[in-house]
Amino acid sequence: MSRRPLSLLTLALASASGALVVWFAAFDVARLRALDAGAMQTFTGVASAPLQPSIRGVAVLADPIWFLGGCALLTVLALLRRRWIMAAVVPAILLGANATTQLLKPALADPRAIELRGVQLVYGSGPSGHATASMSLALCCVLVVGPQLRPLAAVLGAGYAIAVGYALVVLGYHLPSDVFGGYLVAATFTLLGAAALAALEGRAPDRLARARPPAPISVPALAAGVTLALACTGAAVVVAAPGMTLSALQHPTAIAAGAGIAVLGLALTTGLAVVLRR
Repeated sequence: MSRRPLSLLTLALASASGALVVWFAAFDVARLRALDAGAMQTFTGVASAPLQPSIRGVAVLADPIWFLGGCALLTVLALLRRRWIMAAVVPAILLGANATTQLLKPALADPRAIELRGVQLVYGSGPSGHATASMSLALCCVLVVGPQLRPLAAVLGAGYAIAVGYALVVLGYHLPSDVFGGYLVAATFTLLGAAALAALEGRAPDRLARARPPAPISVPALAAGVTLALACTGAAVVVAAPGMTLSALQHPTAIAAGAGIAVLGLALTTGLAVVLRR
């Protein structure tokens, strides 16, 4: 775990600033607002009826019941690793990030009229709660697992969060900017929690945890795990994001939005894994 809380706090500030920029661009910059709406219209247009139940099945993986189950599982994992402070910090990160998103949605909302398939709809929400939930779980998984498993956790976590993000846009539940905002809120709270963890463990090191370092993992096993994770991620994207079909490839805005969600999701999880290097 990094022993540089100030660096983590700086990254948290950068993430929070990014979320503010996304909100401002989505609500107050007319050109970007139109591109945001155009991207979602393209994504929703290619969601064929046979795939919709599967796509909804991906979106519900960030519902409250799944989120609370993931929170409990990660807390237990921290306890099994005898990281007592981490076991307290992880629920604080998860609940703090998602409670903040729920408070921001009505506080920052400004109705945005969007036309989808000839129907005029109004979107007023800001950060996506499901995007926040999925990304916060992914990032906390990277935080909780041992150093040698972080690359695998980062890729799997990114695949999960990206798939949920795509599903939200394809189903018309959220605009791409809402997904970006939710990811960045989750990253901000995870970095704040990681900074607190580094500071607290630096003052009161967990000798018992240090006395039993994680068992080494072979390079072939790790490579096989990463390969499997990439395959699973690709499969999830195909199922959750039919926007990557020929229809969507005719729309540069949709390509940019889809690539943006994927790049941000992967950058946040892998970036955290790098920052937490021992």
